[in-house]
Amino acid sequence: MPDPITFRQATADDCAQLVLYADMASRGLTSHLWGLQAAPGQSAMEVGRDAVRHDDEQFVHYRNWLIASRADTDLGGLLCYEVKPQSSTNPQPLPPALAPLVKLKDATVGCWHVSVAAVLSEARGQGIGGAMLARAEADARARALPHLTLTVGSFNTGALSLYQRVGYREWAREAFVPFAGSDTAGDWILMGKDTGG
Repeated sequence: MPDPITFRQATADDCAQLVLYADMASRGLTSHLWGLQAAPGQSAMEVGRDAVRHDDEQFVHYRNWLIASRADTDLGGLLCYEVKPQSSTNPQPLPPALAPLVKLKDATVGCWHVSVAAVLSEARGQGIGGAMLARAEADARARALPHLTLTVGSFNTGALSLYQRVGYREWAREAFVPFAGSDTAGDWILMGKDTGG
């Protein structure tokens, strides 16, 4: 019998790993966006690490993350948050690759949103993704939020299959906008699940 999967609160020491989990879950979109903010010669991952470590007003801040572990070995990261209404004033134009995701997010206000559920490649197929989704659902119920949501690329067939297996259903979709190094075609799919609460 394998050791149980446990969760711990992320700390500032985990920030470099959290950046990796965020980029894995977004299929490279987060590093693309961080690269757009980077100064000449600055790594996109450095921009991301600074955001995760210091920007405590953003959902991506390390205090919002959980680390999934087994036998004291970290295997993945989970980032969830309640989606609040956004101010309608956004003076900056959105990067094209981000625009479809922002449009989908409009339908998630008041939901517990699973932004990242990333498992290291060597730990996949061991039930960790399912445990993360179960933890997200328990956290949503504890907050009395009626729905969970997440977004997945249609080309990420493994994740899509897992989400469907545990009860997520398609709510909406938007065409994926390719960026340098990205998947080349498909859709972003917004999926939702009732918490029963």
